[in-house]
Amino acid sequence: MKKQLVSALLVLSMATSLIACGKKEEEEIVDSANATATEEQVEPVDDSAAFWDQVSEDGKVRSYLTGDWVDAEYGRQRPVAVMIENTKACLPQYGIANAGVIYECVVEGGITRMMAIFDDYSGLDRIGNIRSSRPYFVYFASEYDAIYMHAGGNPAAFELIDDKNLVDNLNALTLEGKKGSSAAFRTGTSEHTLYTNSDGIDIGIEKMKYSTELPSNYEPHFKFAENGNTLENGEDCEAVQLYYYTNKPYWIYNEDDGLYYRYEFNQKQVDAITGEQLTAKNIIIQDVAWFTYTGSQYLGYLLSFNTGTGKYITNGKMVDIVWSKDADTEVTHYYYKDSGEEIQLNVGQTWIQACQGSGEGDFTDDNEYYADKSKFSKAK
Repeated sequence: MKKQLVSALLVLSMATSLIACGKKEEEEIVDSANATATEEQVEPVDDSAAFWDQVSEDGKVRSYLTGDWVDAEYGRQRPVAVMIENTKACLPQYGIANAGVIYECVVEGGITRMMAIFDDYSGLDRIGNIRSSRPYFVYFASEYDAIYMHAGGNPAAFELIDDKNLVDNLNALTLEGKKGSSAAFRTGTSEHTLYTNSDGIDIGIEKMKYSTELPSNYEPHFKFAENGNTLENGEDCEAVQLYYYTNKPYWIYNEDDGLYYRYEFNQKQVDAITGEQLTAKNIIIQDVAWFTYTGSQYLGYLLSFNTGTGKYITNGKMVDIVWSKDADTEVTHYYYKDSGEEIQLNVGQTWIQACQGSGEGDFTDDNEYYADKSKFSKAK
């Protein structure tokens, strides 16, 4: 049943000062930004070529996930989506900083789970840890024609995986073994210790005999603004506190590098491989009607054949959007609410935060958006 969703909009007044510990944190972020700015810039061989047809002098192509430059070997093959645990017991996670797109959704018990989508997953010695599937992640993975890695799942997820055959899947529980010869491996005995890596993904794909070729009619999921999208008509947005009540994640904008920095459980969220804090260039808030499966605590989201509202956040700005998904495997499109034009993302990593909109409760008004991060107490 289609239901109109309600988006949250809470923009506070501008201010200019940060207290001492906030300044220290900002300095750390600026140092990281300066290091990034010194990296060599890749340029296309032919500036007149269409965005997706561009090739650099060293043979790199535009990533379908981020719009950035990646090796053609990975940038023109099917991506891989990996289910990632997101409880305090599993932190820090491994390898997700390399993902092009990350989805975060609430699951039962109020915790969130993530799905990290990679095109270039090369050189990663550990990715995860891997957790079980939920049906809405299957729908999201199918939009990218991704090979989907998970560790089991609930009945509704397996109905989509096995019965409807929406994705080619790698079930880590049936493919685990010794590191280096199996798709997944354990570093301990608990449920928080199941991982994959670059070699493991390739081993799993080869064992299941999945094709890594994208279909000839493949269309990239997003559109990108090659020269940048400033959202000049948007509201200021320098901090975002999401309502997810278990991990309480929030984002803080750094104007020096144009990225949002991720926090949860009242601490920086870092990637264990790099030791660096997770960032996003684009944040999409997607408000989705939801329900609870009868006789269980499992949540469901009304995605297919549905529409809803949300927000697009980038470069310290925020605009209202609407989204639409026309079928199970159809791509979710995001449009500016005012103009109806499809949004163009900035080149870089995108986080999609699925929020519980209309249904058995509407939590979207519990998200908090701050025009000035100095007004957000956790930024201090």
